[in-house]
Amino acid sequence: MPRIDVFRIENEIALPELYAQCIGSLRDNSRIVIFTYPDELKVPKSTDAEWDSKSSFLLESNEDSLLGTLTNGVNCYAIHTKKKHEDWQLRYIGQTDCKRAKSNIMRHLVPHGDRTNAVFAKCKEAVRSGCEIGLRLIKVEPDTLRFFIQEKLVTALRTDYVLDWNNKRY
Repeated sequence: MPRIDVFRIENEIALPELYAQCIGSLRDNSRIVIFTYPDELKVPKSTDAEWDSKSSFLLESNEDSLLGTLTNGVNCYAIHTKKKHEDWQLRYIGQTDCKRAKSNIMRHLVPHGDRTNAVFAKCKEAVRSGCEIGLRLIKVEPDTLRFFIQEKLVTALRTDYVLDWNNKRY
């Protein structure tokens, strides 16, 4: 199981340090956990019906490596993509309430029938084009600072190639 970094702030003076620690951790490629998809979904011709039929399998096959960790207080996360022989690319930074972390993050990685969202569509497109999907998970304390961290990171990092899946404009 991956270890979750916890970043705590004791006073307002430490905000720049907290921000720097969070960005460093979310961009730490050596600690990315890969969300696994079956080979039949890793091809351009995989259909939406095939993806839907694998929903339960995706949850079960990733339970030990990743999903079990999501009950440990994760409230900030980054989604990365990687093609073979290339470096991980930071695509999305999200934040969530610790109690809903698992369901919110899974909305981005696993098909949910009619409730498809834009980030899941990007993940599916990436997997179909041969990319791996990886996650970095952290916890920011107090919990209310997760909004600040996400907003600050997205504003600072969004370019055509970094955080290009964060569509919301701040």
